[in-house]
Amino acid sequence: MDIAGEILKKYEEVFNNLPEKSIGKLRFGRSMLSVSNIAEQYYCEQKLDMESEIPMPPTEQMKTGGEAHEAAATIGLEVSKEQSIVDAVTPREEAIFICEFKIAWIHKGIPIIGMVDEAWFRGGNVDLVVERKFSNTLSVYSPYHVQAQLYCLGLGEMGFNNELTNYRIIVLKRSCHECEKLLDRSCPIFSPDKTDFSCNKGEAIAFTYPFDEEKIIGNLDWALEFWLNKRQAIPTKNPAKCRVCEYSQMCKHSLSNQ
Repeated sequence: MDIAGEILKKYEEVFNNLPEKSIGKLRFGRSMLSVSNIAEQYYCEQKLDMESEIPMPPTEQMKTGGEAHEAAATIGLEVSKEQSIVDAVTPREEAIFICEFKIAWIHKGIPIIGMVDEAWFRGGNVDLVVERKFSNTLSVYSPYHVQAQLYCLGLGEMGFNNELTNYRIIVLKRSCHECEKLLDRSCPIFSPDKTDFSCNKGEAIAFTYPFDEEKIIGNLDWALEFWLNKRQAIPTKNPAKCRVCEYSQMCKHSLSNQ
């Protein structure tokens, strides 16, 4: 079996060995976790806990963020999972970028899945992972790092080489999702050496960081303690987060009045 076949086999085995829905060993009966859920724990674990127990309709900001991600997903041509893996391992001098790259791996017996916004591959090497965020606040927060680094980790666990991988976080104003320059990649923020850009449609920032495997494994192990029911949810200590949280009126840990 060639390397593309081996990677695809690892990916499919994650799903082939799952228990039936709602009888998993994880909190809330889950049998697998998503990278995005794990990243949310670093925003406010208590909110994540309440979202699972008391679901609410998506806010306007969530809807806008979803629309923005859908728009950004159209940047690359849609290819099958099988073809994307073949493209990723094909020897080449110049890296190729693949959008919406699906990943799945097992960490300490727990299946973890995700979809990378954009990954740059060169003969099985992962040169760069790109995580795009749409927000009215142009800052890079801890959950963004956790999410991007988990993608780097997962690609390595699947069989790609991530020893020299970097990750780039691009934060764009929500208004940017309607810009045609986002769709055709002509926006200057896509340039590797560009750290900020603004125009009449919006603003964006971008920074590149080295992948730190040891750190993200520690982050992941801490997060899994919650899902394995080894501890209760830990609420945020930031009152600003509570003030904009849709659960602030019912959360006993809310700091919204501070």
